[in-house]
Amino acid sequence: MRINAPDSAKERFEVYRFFNGLAVEGKEGLDQGRTRVPLVKTFLVEHVSGKSGRTPKPAADIFRDLGVKSGQIDGTFFSVQVPDEKAEGTPKPLVTTGFVEQYDERFFAYYTVEPSVDARKLVRRWITQSPDLDSAWFSSQLLQTLWDKDVSQRGDNRFGKLTFKHESIFEMPDDAAQTNDGDEEDEDRERQEDDEPDLERRKARFEMGDRIGRIRAALGDLQEHYAPLHALFSLRFPSRMGRGSHDLFQHGQITNRSDSFEDHRNTVRYLYRAYKSVLEATEDVAWNKVEPPSRDKPVGLNLKGVPLIVQFKEELSKKTFDRWMSLAFQKKNQFRLWGDPVRLGPTKIHVYGADRHLWQPINLELTDKGIVAILPQGTCGNTFHRLVTNIQRYVCPNIEAWIGSKPFQSLADAMPSEKEAHNEG
Repeated sequence: MRINAPDSAKERFEVYRFFNGLAVEGKEGLDQGRTRVPLVKTFLVEHVSGKSGRTPKPAADIFRDLGVKSGQIDGTFFSVQVPDEKAEGTPKPLVTTGFVEQYDERFFAYYTVEPSVDARKLVRRWITQSPDLDSAWFSSQLLQTLWDKDVSQRGDNRFGKLTFKHESIFEMPDDAAQTNDGDEEDEDRERQEDDEPDLERRKARFEMGDRIGRIRAALGDLQEHYAPLHALFSLRFPSRMGRGSHDLFQHGQITNRSDSFEDHRNTVRYLYRAYKSVLEATEDVAWNKVEPPSRDKPVGLNLKGVPLIVQFKEELSKKTFDRWMSLAFQKKNQFRLWGDPVRLGPTKIHVYGADRHLWQPINLELTDKGIVAILPQGTCGNTFHRLVTNIQRYVCPNIEAWIGSKPFQSLADAMPSEKEAHNEG
């Protein structure tokens, strides 16, 4: 179902009222157990910080280069019009699919009521086609911290929901599937019919939907005994203002299940500030605490930069490792990396490559026990978070990670509380 967004709004509050009306109607539908209209959803998209030495581009220029027609509403808010792929004939008529708000030089929010599948495809296409853009990557560690410090404290009798996803695609036979460009959430493909093939590999999608107090009491023991429950994929935030909730996904999508767009936007702004704080803390470690490399380091690792070290708590089989190496650097891949692997041993590979976001250089050493990634000073912190996120999603769900000597989890633990994040804003 498509709801036509206003294509001639003269000020942003007209758009807010439109989204608020849809939020009310959408919540009424959820309460009745049916979808009356598509839910309002937001995608947090990252560009680049001027602190990195690069010059940020205006949001409208980035989207214009992607073939998007924008309608400026005010200095930081514009409509998004793209060709309607479902319309007949050529050229395709333009349709307003949503609105972009620029939070700062680095972060944009794309608000839309397009159906989820269509909205995700559009955002994914923007990110794939433009090295200037990337998703805001909420790794399992960040989601776990948000659960521990925030959601688990919102009232034992409120309802929450945690979704865990791990799919060992590299355990599949060579001809079973191909990798893609980061198709984070095609759950419909996971609903196997009885007469469809079900490949024997680790594949976990587990939801815990219950009262928050019950989830909190059970979660720790479950995670201790089943590794995929460390791969937290999405987290539901009960509304602070009233009824309903907001779902946050790893790839920066926030879906409004409340009856208020104001509440939704406040939640998105809070998550943007929290994520920005963690990203800047990551870059502070990576950029400002770099020590010159030792001359006795192996060739290829003698590069000034802080290593991201990821240790797998479950060693990969040689067959799984080989398949991972054969697919991980194809043109389209979940990790959004480019490079030419050089084999140094049966289960040891070195890659002189680049991250497709901003085409930053990256050196990787990959083994069946973990990876070491050397990213030069000035590298976007988003690269660290995307790499950790996708390792847990597709390679090994239970990991330990460090940036230099600093545990990756400690960066997530330093995330500001909701009150602190709002005060920062």
